[in-house]
This record gives sequence, structure tokens and C-alpha cells, in this order.
Amino acid sequence: PVNVMACSKVLVLCGTTYAQRLWCVWELLVLFSFASEQNAAERIKLLDLTSSSDALDRLATFDVAHARCYDPNHQARLRTAIEAVSGSLFNQRIRSWATSLQKPSTPSFLMRSASRLKL
Repeated sequence: PVNVMACSKVLVLCGTTYAQRLWCVWELLVLFSFASEQNAAERIKLLDLTSSSDALDRLATFDVAHARCYDPNHQARLRTAIEAVSGSLFNQRIRSWATSLQKPSTPSFLMRSASRLKL
């Protein structure tokens, strides 16, 4: 958590399975739990690695209950921590953030190709 919060920007390389990877969404949880929703959203640079908006659509319907870890012990520990900060609130924040990225007026927080990557 300290490493994530110390970053001025967080690069999210978002493919079709990103929202299902518990360690990946854990980093978003840290950011959205310890920063205001606006500050967290401004710090994230999302690079959509899909050819469509599939990754963003998955984040717009995000449910942490569907995210998994390879190691069941890690998964149990992460789930305990997530529930301690309210998994349902986390779901709402991720969905809200993803929905805002889908709007045409969204600033450069969403990047569709690596050639536009500017940190």
C-alpha cells in the first residue's frame, strides 16, 4: 500500500482479465481507499490493451467477488482486507470511475494505444 500511495501516477495496463485479477484490483483498492475518489481517478493512467472497449466495459460492471488469486491463501487474506474497507463501496467506486472514462468528455486518463502513453 505504501508504494502505491507514494506514486504520483499509477499505470493500469488493462486487458480483458484485469478486473478478475485480485492482485491487480488490490492496487486500485489501495488508491481509492486512501485518496479521494477524484484524486485517485486523476492519478490513474489506464491503458486499454483490448481492441474494443471490452476492458472498460468489464470495469463498469466490476464486482470484486469475481476477482481471484492463484494462491488461495493470498486470496483469503486480500478478501479479508477488502471487506474491512467495504467491498461494496469499492465496487461502486470502480464502476463510477470506469463509467466516467466512457464519457466522450473524459480527459486523457484513458489511453487506447501505447503511442499515447505520457506519464
